[in-house]
Amino acid sequence: MGVLKKLIILAVVLGGGAFFYGRGLPRESTARSSIVLTARPDSVFRVVRSIEGYPAWWSDVKSVRPLRGKRRESWEQNMGADGLVAVEVTQSIPPREVQLRVINSEGDAPLKWGGTLSIDVLEGSAGTEVRLAEERFVESPFLRIFFKLRGSHRTVDSYLSSLGAAFGETVTPRHGR
Repeated sequence: MGVLKKLIILAVVLGGGAFFYGRGLPRESTARSSIVLTARPDSVFRVVRSIEGYPAWWSDVKSVRPLRGKRRESWEQNMGADGLVAVEVTQSIPPREVQLRVINSEGDAPLKWGGTLSIDVLEGSAGTEVRLAEERFVESPFLRIFFKLRGSHRTVDSYLSSLGAAFGETVTPRHGR
């Protein structure tokens, strides 16, 4: 058997194996993390609610631009290597809650991945607790593998660590809250 034929067979076997492994991973998942800051809740809420300010403090966001003509307040975030992500604000209850939903889609085409990011700002005796919950779905088995390799808490921990740094604090996100 020729070398090219062996390479094609190997590629098919590896691709098929990856596909079936990815299909075995859950389509939906949730990542929850939290931090405590010394900053006041109203100050923290202003920062998390001001999406246009994300590039100034969230290390993953390179730029943002408002999306016009949408039913709700919507933004396109340039996430660097992770590409462009369009989000809309589905809920904002000052000074304690903001909810964003991924709206990446082309016309009526279904989303290949998406979800919501819920940000809760709570006043407590130890300071201001910020809780983040990312509920997501991933259609493609290959993308499920990518998200698994990347880490289930990557987005929420990056957000919270960057938020802490924005207030001059070094924080370690706690998972599961």
